Amino acid sequence: MDDANDYDKSAYEAPDDATLYVECVRLVEGGNIKRFENVVTKIDVIRYELSDEVSKPLLFYAIEHNDVAFVKTLLDMEIPLDRKYSIMIASADSPEGQLVQKKLTAYEYAYELQYDNLADLIQLQANLPPYEQRFFRILKLNDNRRCETFLRRLNNQKRENDFAKRGLFYAAQLGSVRLLDHFLTRWKIDINTQLEQENGYSTTALLTSIKYNQSEAAKFLLFRHADPSIKGQYDNALVTALHYQSKNGLLRLLLDKNVDLTVRHPDYRKLSLREYCVLTNRVKAKAEIDAYIIRLISNGNYQRLKWLVDNGYTFINVNITQKRTGKQLAKERYYENIVKLIDFVESTQMKAKIKMNY
Repeated sequence: MDDANDYDKSAYEAPDDATLYVECVRLVEGGNIKRFENVVTKIDVIRYELSDEVSKPLLFYAIEHNDVAFVKTLLDMEIPLDRKYSIMIASADSPEGQLVQKKLTAYEYAYELQYDNLADLIQLQANLPPYEQRFFRILKLNDNRRCETFLRRLNNQKRENDFAKRGLFYAAQLGSVRLLDHFLTRWKIDINTQLEQENGYSTTALLTSIKYNQSEAAKFLLFRHADPSIKGQYDNALVTALHYQSKNGLLRLLLDKNVDLTVRHPDYRKLSLREYCVLTNRVKAKAEIDAYIIRLISNGNYQRLKWLVDNGYTFINVNITQKRTGKQLAKERYYENIVKLIDFVESTQMKAKIKMNY
C-alpha cells in the first residue's frame, strides 16, 4: 500500500511537459502570473512551442486578454515572435462582414485587436538583437549582478543553465576572472565542460582563454583545477598555448603541472614540441621547455624524466650554459639514475645515427 502511495506521489510531483503546458495556458488565461512563473521554471516553453505539439502559442492567449504584465513576462522569456496562428477575422472586402481565416504573427494579432500598447511592446522586442548577442554585451560590462538579472529573466532552469554554460566560455574569451568565478561558483558549471565550435572541434574554457591570449584567466582556471590535458583543435593546453604564442608565465605553469610534453602539433606531426619551437622561431618557448627539463633534473625527478623518454621525448640533456649540461647537473647532485637515463638516450641516438649513415 505504501509503495503504491509513493508511486502516485512521485507521478504527481513530476508531470510531463504536455500537462505542464496545459497548466501554463490555464494560468495565462486566469491572469495568475506568480504561479505561472513557478510552473515555467520546470518546462522549456520555448522548445515546446517550437514543436508541432502546440498550435496556439501562449503569447496569443496573453494578447487576447490584453494582459500587459503577462506579455512583458513572455517577452522577457524570449518567446518566439515569428510563430503564426490561424484566426477568423472579418474581411474588409466583404460588406456583410464575412469571416475569413488568416495566419497572423503576435504583432499582427495585437494590431488586429487594436491593442496598440501590446503591439508596440512586441515590435520593440522583435527589433532587438538576438538574445545571445545581448548576453555577450552584458558580459562585457563585467558586472555579476547585471549578468544574473539578465539570465534570470528567462525564468527556466534549463535555459538559464545552458546560457550560463555559454557565459563561462564568453568570460574566458573576455578574460574576466570575476565572471569566471561567478559561473563556476554561483552556477556550479563544470570547469571542464566542453563546447563544440563551428569548425567541429570541441573546446574548454581553458583552451578558449588561451586562444584569445587571456593568460590571467587561463592561470585562474588552472588554479581552479581545469584539466589542461583535454584536447581541442590544437591538442592539449600546452600545444594550444605554443600555437597562439602565449606568455612564458602560462607556459611555465602548464609545464609545472606536467602537461604532456610528448604530444605533437597537429600541423607538424613529425616534430617534437621543442623542434616545433625551433622551426617556428619561438625562442622563448623553447627556452621554457628546456628550463622545465632542467627543473626536473635539479629536483631529481627521475620518474617524470623516464616517462618522457619512454613516450618519445629525447631532449633531456639540455644545455644550462655553454659549458654545462643537464647531465653534468645530475652528476653534481649525485642523481645516478638520471645520469644513466641520459647515457641511455644518447647511446640510442648514436646507434640510430650510425645505422642511418650505414
